[in-house]
Amino acid sequence: MSYAVMRIMKIKGDISGLGKHIDRASNGETVSPQNANPDEVNNNIHWDENGYSYNQKEWTKYTKNKPLQTRINNNIKERYKLDKRIRKDAVKAVELIFSSDHQKMNEIFSEEEYYKSWISDNKEFVIEHFGGKENIISMHLHADETTYHMEVVVTPITKDGRLSAKSFIDGKKDLIKMQTSYAERMEKYGMKRGEKGSSARHQKPNKFKKINHEHHRN
Repeated sequence: MSYAVMRIMKIKGDISGLGKHIDRASNGETVSPQNANPDEVNNNIHWDENGYSYNQKEWTKYTKNKPLQTRINNNIKERYKLDKRIRKDAVKAVELIFSSDHQKMNEIFSEEEYYKSWISDNKEFVIEHFGGKENIISMHLHADETTYHMEVVVTPITKDGRLSAKSFIDGKKDLIKMQTSYAERMEKYGMKRGEKGSSARHQKPNKFKKINHEHHRN
């Protein structure tokens, strides 16, 4: 059985490089990362905070004036409710990566109904564990790297308007519980939980499959 892969990274400080990598765009130009296949970059799919989907060309245009840093800052500005000034070293966002081994992900993306279900389940997991859909900044399906994977960026804003990553992930125990919860959700796709401390790597692909997509709200 394949492993359910979920990685979490806290985001703070200057994230221009990370934003360029996630969006595959910078200043209105499409960017293909060093570890990606430039011939496949246009097969990526991106979703904005409202759940609308975009192909790579559309997303590059959309993010020209809305790079990741701006999207995060705007979300916080609109929803942060405390009078206290946010610290410079505060965790302003959290990045989540969802995937599995190359063979399993190719299996999932061989059928439209199957991969749409997988995308939806990942989104619902984020909504459940990170304070609701209003915390989602954007979602990204990358088909141009070694293995299909989703990257989701959220702001850790609580229902009472605090910016608090600890309210969602407070130490290793919370992370372990979240890993277990994610694996349980992925069981129907033939995945299981990895061993604690495991660092699974994406396998080298034989070939990428193109993905059909359409504008929609998820």
